[in-house]
Amino acid sequence: MAIDIDKLIDDGLTENGEVLHLKGLFLGFRGMMKLAQNPKLKTVKVLNISENQCGDEGSEALAESSYLQNLENLVLNHNDIGDEGAVAIANSTNFPNLKKVSMFGNIIGDRGARAFAESPESKKYEKLDLYKNQIGDEGYKLLTESKYLKNCEELEIYRE
Repeated sequence: MAIDIDKLIDDGLTENGEVLHLKGLFLGFRGMMKLAQNPKLKTVKVLNISENQCGDEGSEALAESSYLQNLENLVLNHNDIGDEGAVAIANSTNFPNLKKVSMFGNIIGDRGARAFAESPESKKYEKLDLYKNQIGDEGYKLLTESKYLKNCEELEIYRE
């Protein structure tokens, strides 16, 4: 069964078009690719696409989207995203207004942490949530000592 992304967007979009909730729909990377190519995202400021099993490919598609210029808050929790997806999000210049990134509960390691720590794009973040990923001592040190994250008010990187 094909994913009707237009219907899902219409159902999940607030009336003013600024908040889109698509949590737990298991869109996968193909659904995420369709979403990223949809012009209805132009007005979205808050995008919650947690629990969609998008993986690295899905987050890479979002990072390449030309329709997320107004995005301020990106929630990608529990999506099986690893280092490749984190690198794509961290280095994307397609999110000029992005202030909050939540990638809680993925499989991001030190390489993904390094991307956020070393990306000039990170300097605009108020919140970066990488809680419950696979970040080791190196990644932890890079994030906490990053010159680009020094003004980040909420840096969540607790490990178990």
